Amino acid sequence: MKVLLVYGNTYEFLSPPPIGISLLTKPLRDAGHEVHVLDFMKVKNTDALLAAALEKHKPDLVGFSLRNIDTQKYLDIQDFIPDYVRWVNIANRRAPTIIGGSAVMSMPEEMFEHVGATYGMVGQGDKALPMFLEELKNRTSDFQTPGVMWRDNGNVRCNNGLLNGYSDGGTIDWSVIDFKRYRKSYFNCCVITKTGCPHRCLFCDAGASFGTTWAPRKPEAILEDLRRDAREYKFNRLDYFFIDALFNEPLSWSKSLLETIIRSELKICFSVVIEPTTIDREFARLLRRAGCLMVTTLLNSMDDEILVKMRRPFTVESVNRTFELFEEERINYMPQFLMGGPGETRETITKNRSHLKRWKPLLVDAGYGLRILPKAGLRDVAIKDGVIEESTDLLKPTFYLSEELKNDREWLGKQVKELKRFRIGSLTQWADWMMRSIAIRFQ
Repeated sequence: MKVLLVYGNTYEFLSPPPIGISLLTKPLRDAGHEVHVLDFMKVKNTDALLAAALEKHKPDLVGFSLRNIDTQKYLDIQDFIPDYVRWVNIANRRAPTIIGGSAVMSMPEEMFEHVGATYGMVGQGDKALPMFLEELKNRTSDFQTPGVMWRDNGNVRCNNGLLNGYSDGGTIDWSVIDFKRYRKSYFNCCVITKTGCPHRCLFCDAGASFGTTWAPRKPEAILEDLRRDAREYKFNRLDYFFIDALFNEPLSWSKSLLETIIRSELKICFSVVIEPTTIDREFARLLRRAGCLMVTTLLNSMDDEILVKMRRPFTVESVNRTFELFEEERINYMPQFLMGGPGETRETITKNRSHLKRWKPLLVDAGYGLRILPKAGLRDVAIKDGVIEESTDLLKPTFYLSEELKNDREWLGKQVKELKRFRIGSLTQWADWMMRSIAIRFQ
């Protein structure tokens, strides 16, 4: 079969290169399919590019990898679904279509119905998509491929998807990606370290969408990916993003991975997402020695009552302990505050600034309004509080803002600006960040 894979992400903020597409190309080619890749990042006229690619390659199937439903930012909302509907409609005129990716995982059947693709896929596609193409050629009854969605007499059918991690590795083909489009991004490259998440934070659907248990890859397999990148694509000394919902759990595994990178003497810079749960001094020291330039942590709040209501797996005390370790071990970190959830008031928000006075993060990010997702616990709370109804279409950007703050948006905007300006790092911190980055690149 001739397959055209389209990466449909046009949103540049904190966007690493499309690892999902890169995981699909090699297995499809190994199965004998002709594969072409189209990347919409930094493309001005996506419709024209898609139409030209359809005319040129004449694919038997067009696959769309869809990363974002919207920006999930109350203060800067962009809805990407109209683009997806338009692109799929253009492709449907020439060939059957299939959609997948994290945007589909959040609302599988809703996205499938609304976007109008011929097929859909949930879960990991590196093994499932080649299976589906083989089944598509010989189909005589219902599809058996894991994760596939299709229509059957007007009803949507969906098989359970694969959510068992990427233990084998070695399937990435970065040669299909134009990395010049990502050179000025916050991350130049990325590697999958672990999938899944057992936590049930109120606003998040990661566990429901990508698995409720950790599926960590073996450190040796991750190291081989990094070595392959350096050997075949000259990616050593780049800024990596470790794709992982929560890098510091399980702690023994994350330490083992950092130790493996250190022993390898491979020189990379990387950023990770952590939560202030299981962190100790050894972990902080290993982070710095392995080449970590930035740690990001989404706090929501520095008020214990709000953290409990948001079902966060940490406390203000553990946040302070984590920041203390990071500053003592010279780890640059960026706390992110997402305010306005259940129970949030002016008083609880003001606590964020008072707590931050103790610390010196390199950067601070902040916003208010929580995107309501159907697989997240916040949906039930929003229904109970009268913010939405059972029938509310959550494909449209819909946000929760506590009753106490609904009329305080001007004040909230000022709080966001003050938090972002609160700490932008000292000259010493920025000098350290720059010197470490340069040193790793040119050792």
